[in-house]
Amino acid sequence: MFRKFSWIVLVIAVIAGVHFALQGIIQSGDAKKRQGPDLEKVARLEAADPAHGAKVRAGMVKYESICRLCHHRTGIGGKFTPPIVGRTAEQIEILLKLYRSGTHRGPLTNLMAPWAADLTDEDISNLAAYVETL
Repeated sequence: MFRKFSWIVLVIAVIAGVHFALQGIIQSGDAKKRQGPDLEKVARLEAADPAHGAKVRAGMVKYESICRLCHHRTGIGGKFTPPIVGRTAEQIEILLKLYRSGTHRGPLTNLMAPWAADLTDEDISNLAAYVETL
């Protein structure tokens, strides 16, 4: 009887362990999406080059207010939005200006155009500088 009970407890413990391990793996991706901007990195950029650092900080503020909703805080994208991490500032500027002008640029143009419509050239430049640091 004791051996049978021990065996059942062992099986339950293994199942619970696998369950919690899988939960950790699943949630680690969500945690990456929720993490905040790398403020230390921005501060280092400001210390090294105050003008560029100020652009990056302004871009970070704008990104946090509008872009992170779909692209997440680290630029990794979501189920229906592409990642923007790894793109150059020039690529981001070109895309945002195309969206702002209403130029059709792929299946997400209708989603991006309203967001880009209100961006100034300075906003776009700042956003591009920030996204390049992701």
